Order: sequence, then C-alpha cells, then structure tokens
Amino acid sequence: MSLDLQKRWAERPPGMRDVYPQQAKHRRRLETRLLRFFEDRGFEQVSCGLLEYVDTLLRSRSAGEAEDWFRLFDATGRTVALRPEMTPSIARMAAPLLAAGTAEIRWCYAERVYRRTTDPATLSWASGKAAESTQVGVEWIGRTGCTADAELLALCQQAADAVGLADWQMVVGHASFAPAFLASLGLAQAHVEQVMQCLARGDYVAARWQLRAGGVAEDALSWLAALNPLQAEAVPEVVRPYLADSVVAGCWEELVSLARVLAEQGLTDHLSFDLTLARDLTYYTGIVLELFAPGVGAPVALGGRYDDLLGQFGAPAPAIGFTFEAERLLTALTEGAWLHEPEGEEREC
Repeated sequence: MSLDLQKRWAERPPGMRDVYPQQAKHRRRLETRLLRFFEDRGFEQVSCGLLEYVDTLLRSRSAGEAEDWFRLFDATGRTVALRPEMTPSIARMAAPLLAAGTAEIRWCYAERVYRRTTDPATLSWASGKAAESTQVGVEWIGRTGCTADAELLALCQQAADAVGLADWQMVVGHASFAPAFLASLGLAQAHVEQVMQCLARGDYVAARWQLRAGGVAEDALSWLAALNPLQAEAVPEVVRPYLADSVVAGCWEELVSLARVLAEQGLTDHLSFDLTLARDLTYYTGIVLELFAPGVGAPVALGGRYDDLLGQFGAPAPAIGFTFEAERLLTALTEGAWLHEPEGEEREC
C-alpha cells in the first residue's frame, strides 16, 4: 500500500475527533460524575435520537441559524439535521407531557451534538469550534422567577466544583436587556439585530460600527458594561433615563432581584454580570450564563432561560437550563482526584 493511499484512508472529515482509550475513559468518567450529580439533585436522565426535523429545530429561531447544521433528507423528502444542541429536542419531548398535565419536568442528559464549520484551520475542542462535541446538561421546565434562576446558577457552580474545576468564572447577562436598551436609544430594529449578532461573535469593533451607522453613540456599549445589578444603586446618571423604558425597566428589575438572591446565598464570589453578553441562539428570553475556565477559549458551560420555546410546541411553560461542553471541560481540568476514582465508584448512566 502506498504511503499516500494510507494517509488518505486515515483522513477524517473536518471537525471530527478520534478519542483514544485513556481520553475516552476520562470523558466517560466525567459524564458519569456530572450525571450522578444531577440525578442526586432530582434530575432524571433522558435521551433522544441524533436526527431532528429542521422545522423542529427552527422553532423560535432564525432561519440563518440553520447554516451551521449538518442537513440531509429522510426517506419522505423532509429535511432533517444532526442536532446542533439539545434544548429543542428536550422541548419536543417535554411538550406532550406538559399538555397532558405534568406541572414540572427536571431532566438531565449526556449526548453528542454536531455543528458545521467553514473554518477547518481553527477546529478544536478548546477553541469551541469542533464540529462534534458532547453536551452534559439539565433542563428545568415549569418554574420561573429569580429564585429558580438562582438555583440553576448554583447548580452549575456546584457541578463545576464537584468535578474539580479550578479558577472558574461565571458571567451572567439577560437576553432581552441589551436589545431593549439599544432600542430605547433610538436604534432601528435592523441595527439592533446586527449589533446583537456582533456581540454574540465577540466582535465589539463591528458592534460599535453598527451603533455609529445607526446614529447612536458607540459609548452605548460602555454604558451597558457599566451596569452592575449587584450595585444597583450606582447606576450611571447618563443611563438612568433609558432605564425608564418599560421593557428595559422590567429586565433590570429581574436582574436586580436575581443579584439580591445570589448575594444572600453567597453565590457571587466567582460571578459577574455583563449586560453585553449575547448568545447566538435566539430563543433565549431571560438570564443567560457562561462559565469560563483557564486554558479554554470558549465557555465550558452555557445556558439560560427560554420561556417562549415550549409554546412553539403547543405547551407554553417557563424553562431554564444549562449544559457543560464535556470536551472543553476536559481540556480545562487537571489530573485531579476525579480522574482516579476506584473503578467500583462508577455506575452506568
């Protein structure tokens, strides 16, 4: 066999990763540890198929998001996709139970997800651009309010501690605050959407350009960054008039109430608020969170509140959840005690 032919057979599609025995063992142990942690706190494990109809995934989402999905046709000609994340699948599964009268659902999962990328040169788990990854997360359906939000944030923090993650930092924002705030400044809706897309990519230069193009002072991002719900009494004078807008005021009150509960529960030591935080998923309606760790160029955990998504499946209900990206988490973890548990301590999940 020629060397060139051998190399060709060894090639992998962009973004796919081979996992050899030691790393596979560590990933499995991490999944087991997280699932056990969630189950011990009342979340039941569920699983679902790898493929979803694109129509299902597009509930409460923009059509442009489908550009990052692996899509194909099933035997009936309908377009399906490899699931890019778990929340829409969980919503689809939960809707019939809610419609039948179930008041509250607490589920956890450990599943593979897939995203298409056009930048093969930067593909890696640590950068957050791998086409295949493992999500281990929870979804809590049927509860609303700052107390529930704080409980989920606490669960995420406690799970990070439980697997031995050191020096993590949680960042919390609100999906509806920045768009409403920018609109209150007089920014047209088209420019608001462009700014939010730039913020989701972390491109603050482009975001400021969009503000200028829309006739709004680029200092608006600085005003957002200066707002800290943990210090609600210290709102800059230049911002106060815009907090009078009814939508902005409602979001701000949610954040201040959440900050108060977090402070009372001692959950703010490694937590900060960032009202420029934006996610590239359009179904979020309330708080959003990201958890960062040294050595990883993307969040190791992320999530938020999505109170409108279940209604798209015929069963309106408030919901919140988060997921750990297992491979990113593995990258951040050192060879701690959790990697060396006695084999007897593991159980099947």
